[in-house]
Amino acid sequence: MLKKNMTIKALQAHIKQIDFQPDKEYEVVLKLFEEVGELSEEMRKAHQKGLTDERKAEIKYELYDVLHYVTHIANIYDIDLEEAIIEKDKINEKRYDDRRKRS
Repeated sequence: MLKKNMTIKALQAHIKQIDFQPDKEYEVVLKLFEEVGELSEEMRKAHQKGLTDERKAEIKYELYDVLHYVTHIANIYDIDLEEAIIEKDKINEKRYDDRRKRS
């Protein structure tokens, strides 16, 4: 069971323990797309009808579902998400700094 203040590594290990199907990468990516669609629907409803507590909870749960499948894909390809986040953040920092200098 997950607890507050967990690390990315702990989340990744948890998802690998409960849901690891390395032979189903295509199906897992389709589930990711499905969950992104459901998240988009909830966000559209919030934009059009207003953000209620119930809708905010649905957005929260859809965000977790997206994160779950992103993490599952990382596990299939044996990618350390924490490492990926740190590396990509450094790349983005440089990109965004370059863009600010041009403005």
